[in-house]
Amino acid sequence: MSKRLQNIAIGMLIAFLITALHLTFWSAIERDALRARADNPRRLEDERAIVRGSIVDRNGVALARSEPSVRLPSGRMAQRRVYPQPSAFSVTGYYSLIYGSSGAEFAFDRALRGAEHMDLWSAVLNEALNRPPRGADLRLTVDAHLQAIAAAAFGDRRGAAVLLEVPSGAIWALYSAPLYDPNTLDADWERLRNDPNAPLLNRALQGVYQPGSALQLIIYAAMLANPALQPSDLASATAPLSLDGAVVPCLAESPLPLESLQSALARSCPSLFAEFAVQYPAEVQEKIEAFGLLSLPRLNGYPMAAEPRFRPLQALSEPAERLREGVGQGSLTVTPLQMALVASGIANYGNIVAPYIAEALRAPDSEQWTPVPRSQLERAAITREAAEQLRAAMREATLSGAAQAARLPELPPEVTLYAHLGLAFSGARQDGWLIGFVDLPDGRALAAAVLVESVAEAQTAARIGGQLLAAAARRALQN
Repeated sequence: MSKRLQNIAIGMLIAFLITALHLTFWSAIERDALRARADNPRRLEDERAIVRGSIVDRNGVALARSEPSVRLPSGRMAQRRVYPQPSAFSVTGYYSLIYGSSGAEFAFDRALRGAEHMDLWSAVLNEALNRPPRGADLRLTVDAHLQAIAAAAFGDRRGAAVLLEVPSGAIWALYSAPLYDPNTLDADWERLRNDPNAPLLNRALQGVYQPGSALQLIIYAAMLANPALQPSDLASATAPLSLDGAVVPCLAESPLPLESLQSALARSCPSLFAEFAVQYPAEVQEKIEAFGLLSLPRLNGYPMAAEPRFRPLQALSEPAERLREGVGQGSLTVTPLQMALVASGIANYGNIVAPYIAEALRAPDSEQWTPVPRSQLERAAITREAAEQLRAAMREATLSGAAQAARLPELPPEVTLYAHLGLAFSGARQDGWLIGFVDLPDGRALAAAVLVESVAEAQTAARIGGQLLAAAARRALQN
């Protein structure tokens, strides 16, 4: 071979090696980075072809699934996400190629898209066969039937409801109103984003509200922990409280005088509790912290509200500021999930349960469900004796106090209802709270918090909470 041909051959070999190295670099080493580039059309096609796993409720009812839609240039089928139960949107969230994801679609995105169980061999095989990745199925603890009950109870009102099982912490219902339809999210996005009713906000987890007279539960717990500090003069306990030009009365009017602090809580009378917070801020602060109101709970990676900003009661030098905090109208804000956990602590005789909403995952082509690990443990908030006294007050509230509207005829006779009614003021708006639970015959309980925005009367929250607790109790007895 002539020198000239040798040089040509060597040059071609070097060019081939450079090309091979370049292809190896981009197809193997930088494969994921290349596909992740926003200007890579293959990325969008790959994303559209992923068969995301289904999301089902505790009974196997489909909450979200993928269905084939159109054929892509690669020959694979594009998938569209379908949500058969729109009332469960606050649980499932949404998945959009344009606007991202929320809820379970966000928290379990890697599992649902197949990234968690995808090994190198599976990836190579999928590529060779032009086969799209398949994600794992996700089973949640919620009950689609209870989600629909909550939707019917709220109607066109704004608010949220959380219901969970005690002592397991499994969330049976997590509802936010107003609803939107995640099936038409892309088309409706601008309208939803600009809607003053904020339907995209998951109020159950991200809505922050003043607790108002729902905070009386916490202050009563502080009173029980400090018997020597409890007020003995109940003569003015039923007197309305004046606050910033507003008059805050007892939520249950009665011509009979109060005979105990328990009855003051049962009637949701603000004066005694507000005055206690003014006089003993450190004791109230301790119980606010013990019930977890100064830190947001975790829930399987779901997006939560921003961490609360709260000025410690001891740091407030003005009695008027302490008074606002004492009636739940100060800097303290809470989410419905937090208040549901308060209810769980009372139902669980002093121990607040660890909430969870994801039960198990099932790999593609498998029949076996693998439990989702749970790392949180229940924590003590109050003593068993204090919980029993709180339970007695909440029971009285349903029989002759402020929460009687929650005791509905459809409540099964085998269960016992406990509840506290609260009212909070937000400017010209007033919001209703129902914090309650039912004891089941088998030793379990179902605890709930319901928040209804812009109510004419707090009893609206009591009726909605009563409907949800009654329906959940019936489901528990059936199963």
